[in-house]
Amino acid sequence: MSETMHGLPTQQVIEVLTEELHSLAPAEREAKAVELLAVLGLAKAAAAPRPEEPATRPAPLLICDWAADLGLDGTTQQLGIDVAPGPTRVSKTAAATGRSLLSSGQMGADILHVPAGSGFAPHTHPGDHLLFVLAGTGTIAVAGEIVETRPGQVYMVEGAVTHAVGAVTDHMILAVGAPHRHLDSPERQNLTAYTALLSELGHITCRLCDIRASSGEELAAKGCPHSPHRFG
Repeated sequence: MSETMHGLPTQQVIEVLTEELHSLAPAEREAKAVELLAVLGLAKAAAAPRPEEPATRPAPLLICDWAADLGLDGTTQQLGIDVAPGPTRVSKTAAATGRSLLSSGQMGADILHVPAGSGFAPHTHPGDHLLFVLAGTGTIAVAGEIVETRPGQVYMVEGAVTHAVGAVTDHMILAVGAPHRHLDSPERQNLTAYTALLSELGHITCRLCDIRASSGEELAAKGCPHSPHRFG
């Protein structure tokens, strides 16, 4: 091109490119147009968000110890799980902490510790999470209901669906997600309005207390301590 376009407004860049293309012979114009489209395509790809990558390239096999092998009791395998808070605070939470286990940048696993009475406010996140309950009683709020969760259960909510996770007692969860976001990454979850938890009729029901209301404040006023409006 005969003129530099660094720092020019977008419209002026378009005008310069158009003038340059019209000054070329048809065959040369077509080749130049293909070249420009390729450059624009690369620029768009470079601007798109990419999965988080580990600091070093992962080995073909990633393995770690997340529980102690306490042996067999008859036909039941015994595991010892450390229920202490983790070293890393989870982004956009008041008290949840965690410990990273494995991450390929695309898929990863973490252990989360959620103190009693706290939790993850209503949110969505990129991709889906499998949540394995390791210790303590908790709650999952989604689609107008607050449901109890307990050790030995695993559950999943679509990442694009607003949900909230709470702790009735100190609560431990093994979270497996893809794409994986680090515990302290602001992209791990996107907070949403509490109203996104309500049912199509505008209600939320706590199945632990058998109480229905139209807001978290109303649930609390009726005696329910499990509403995730307290986690924000």
